[in-house]
Amino acid sequence: MINLDQKIINFLDNYFKAKYEISKASEDASFRKYYRAFFKDKTYIIMVAPPDKEPIDPFIFLAKSLKEKNINAPELFEINLELGVIIMQDLGATSLLEFFNDSNYQEDEMFERLIHLIYQMQLKCSGFIINSYDHKKLKDELDLFHTWYLKNINFDQAKLLEIYSYLIERAESQVQKFVHRDFHSRNLLINDNEIGVIDFQDALIGPVTYDLVSILKDAYHEKNAQFIIDKCIRYWQLARDSFGLTDDFSEFFIDFELMGVQRHLKILGIFKRLSERDGKHQYLNDIPVIEKYLLEIIPNYPKLKYVGQLILEKRKQDGL
Repeated sequence: MINLDQKIINFLDNYFKAKYEISKASEDASFRKYYRAFFKDKTYIIMVAPPDKEPIDPFIFLAKSLKEKNINAPELFEINLELGVIIMQDLGATSLLEFFNDSNYQEDEMFERLIHLIYQMQLKCSGFIINSYDHKKLKDELDLFHTWYLKNINFDQAKLLEIYSYLIERAESQVQKFVHRDFHSRNLLINDNEIGVIDFQDALIGPVTYDLVSILKDAYHEKNAQFIIDKCIRYWQLARDSFGLTDDFSEFFIDFELMGVQRHLKILGIFKRLSERDGKHQYLNDIPVIEKYLLEIIPNYPKLKYVGQLILEKRKQDGL
């Protein structure tokens, strides 16, 4: 049974003005919840975001801005800022993660399209007036690693801060473009073979490799190392001249790998926080893949050795 505040029900009743059905669509790692409304052979997505916790202004701005740039983001039909509710276009019920198991799924073709979509967003949307992925933001994210993931582990803070500084320096030295920030298989919808983009409200201007890391080293779907390298080469070839990327692919790939380390340390902290603070324990199941990504990369970078030791210690503590 759907339990919505009466004011939200009144808002929906006033929009549809006739009988409609509503069911739960999904909820994400934030406080937002999504519902699907069925009305006259059409479906709509209802986003409910508590205004005191999840302001919807960034979502509204970015949804409209992305549509203007011909990116397949949902059209917004009705908005109530006071309630934090948006009635919007339904881009489909099948996520990319679910589509991976479809009999029509062709991996190379799909990832060619995903890489091209990242490139197009960077090409068209980097002029948006949005915040930058600055030093403070990168550092705040890295702090989640020791605050939550290492909560019961003794660690040398000075050593960690030195590693954080190294990762931030590499991220800031990259070409800075539009970053979706959650460009992964649960936030991409497939409908009539079209790719729909959602959950973009936290977009920033930041490191050019970030979204590439998000999809190629997805927390929810693992790809093999050679596939990842091949697709990195494809993106680098596509974007090199447009964005003035380095002519040395090995340098580009180092940026990609180190960006992945920053992102994955953050994710480890977030997934632990979601469990301990918010009671969303399902994300704990995805931690081993993130740990694996890190433990595979860290031996290539001596400066990161201490982080690898801490992860192994944490896994031992967890009986893994």
